[in-house]
Amino acid sequence: MNRVRSAKSLKPFRHSLLALTIACLVSGCGVVLVSTATVMAIDIARDRRGASVYWDDNKMEFDIARSIDKQKQIEHEHVNVTVYNGVVLLTGEVPDQRDIDTIIDLAKSHQGSRQVINRLELAGKTNMNSRANDGWITTKVKTAIATSAPVDSTRIKVVTERANVYLMGLVRPEEAEIAVEATRSVTGVVRVIKVFEYI
Repeated sequence: MNRVRSAKSLKPFRHSLLALTIACLVSGCGVVLVSTATVMAIDIARDRRGASVYWDDNKMEFDIARSIDKQKQIEHEHVNVTVYNGVVLLTGEVPDQRDIDTIIDLAKSHQGSRQVINRLELAGKTNMNSRANDGWITTKVKTAIATSAPVDSTRIKVVTERANVYLMGLVRPEEAEIAVEATRSVTGVVRVIKVFEYI
């Protein structure tokens, strides 16, 4: 469930699931389909947001990213929209401050948006090597948190941008502390930013 979504490459979650379903039915990979559905069900069951909020957050990510993509005047940007429990985190790079302001306004205007956290950099977009490194750091952080009992890593969303790691989720203070320490132990992490909500 943890993911970083780009405004330019985002696809509707339900469409992706439908495509996976059709592909599996055509190719006869029923076991993969069942396994994927089972993993999703387990993730939702463990998620403290509840199923309806979980799906609303996913839809909001898509809606906001699509709204950004429709702004033809915004060019050369790399924007990630991540939503957790109605809190919108914007990360990435945009070369024009007016465009950043527009993106923030679009995120704030979404009906389900409770709060917008702007971490967009006024800069040119990163290259593929930088993004690949961010993806690798995200994988390592997820693994580090998963092995740090008693924290349930499925309840923490990890977003990495320029080696800065953002941690989101509904957590207890002690869980947050363990997750942060696990993240700091990962090689390559420049900074850890807590975007937690405490329960």
